[in-house]
Amino acid sequence: MCRVRANNKDGSPNLSTGMIGKDNAIARHGIHGLYRVYTVSIPGTQLTNGSNTIFLTQSRGSGPFKGIMYDYIRFESPS
Repeated sequence: MCRVRANNKDGSPNLSTGMIGKDNAIARHGIHGLYRVYTVSIPGTQLTNGSNTIFLTQSRGSGPFKGIMYDYIRFESPS
């Protein structure tokens, strides 16, 4: 389970994926993982002028091959 939070690592998550994983993608350098795309909506009230921090946390990370692997994170606002 991956949880995404903005600017408050202990606050309510903006996204919680549910159970994912159980593959060996990290041990195999990403070649065996499943590609997933998630869109996270973050209210403007949670953002600050200047620096903002996105927290990615998981509930099952107990070993060197249990983690969150991502290609990139794009942070954009409506025009």
